[in-house]
Amino acid sequence: MSPAAACLCVLCGLPAAGKTRLARELRGRAQTRGWRTLLVTYDELIPARDWQESEWKWHRKTVIMCVERFLHQTLSDQTHTLSETHTLSESDGVWMRIDRMQQQQSVCHTHTHTHSQPLVVLLDDNFYYQSMRYQIQQLARKYGVGFCQVFLQCPLHVCLQRNRCRPQPVPDEVLLQMCERMEPPNEIRNPWEQQSLTLDSTEDIADGHIQKLMDLLVSALENPLSPVQDESQQKEADRRLCASSVLHQVDQTCRRLVSQTLTSAREGQASPDVMKALAKALIELKTVFLKELKKDVLGRVSVFPEEPVDVEKLLMDVSAMFQRRSHEIVSKHM
Repeated sequence: MSPAAACLCVLCGLPAAGKTRLARELRGRAQTRGWRTLLVTYDELIPARDWQESEWKWHRKTVIMCVERFLHQTLSDQTHTLSETHTLSESDGVWMRIDRMQQQQSVCHTHTHTHSQPLVVLLDDNFYYQSMRYQIQQLARKYGVGFCQVFLQCPLHVCLQRNRCRPQPVPDEVLLQMCERMEPPNEIRNPWEQQSLTLDSTEDIADGHIQKLMDLLVSALENPLSPVQDESQQKEADRRLCASSVLHQVDQTCRRLVSQTLTSAREGQASPDVMKALAKALIELKTVFLKELKKDVLGRVSVFPEEPVDVEKLLMDVSAMFQRRSHEIVSKHM
């Protein structure tokens, strides 16, 4: 297979894990090699606001649409800008910001020879759900370009400390929620995540690790993804992947509720025998509950972008249902 004309590289991790600094370093290294680069920083494209869940999803979808439009134009050797083909009202300014980002970074050159050099698009965001990263992987597959991802692993307390020193810090509770929901790349469970690298960003990232990242980009460019021929099989695979992500979050939610219930029982002076019986009953409930839910979730989940699943609402519904059943068990034992 011929080398790809472009590569999409996802940088994911908690806020303040060091993604933006690493992305800028990678961009500099790539440019030194003569590669064209575009650093897409989500924080600059989506203004900091207390968005409703639906608004937030809409803005993220718009960013992906912008990246796709940029890919289409660049790979087609078109040098006109985004704002020349779309009105700004379509996306409430996101089009304008990514267009400005493109121009400031001087990505589109008019000299023909520059287009023989590969294009590396660095996507800097938290990407804490695997489904978010999968959307980028599918975009890379659609255009037959390379895909890779870098996960910055950083302890929560370090991220919290760094975040508080920022000019516009993320609220602590938001960072804590992201930490609970974080789904690191898992190439064993998800073969599409094989082109991944995990780095510890507690301290400054060593030069040797930067070189590993450059090697990852080279590998992604040399091994572009092939467009899917069988759409029905791909859609079913997408459904199962999204369902797997949702079930993982449900499992984490149920574990937390079991822990909270046992803590309340202990604080209520429950005897050791009662605690033992209660713990056993709650664990059995969780197992049965998840088994019942698995079939239902797979049936309800639909795939981005047509009808994205409302994960937040689903988790709220599941929490309420699990709490009702756990309260019934507590009533029997206490």
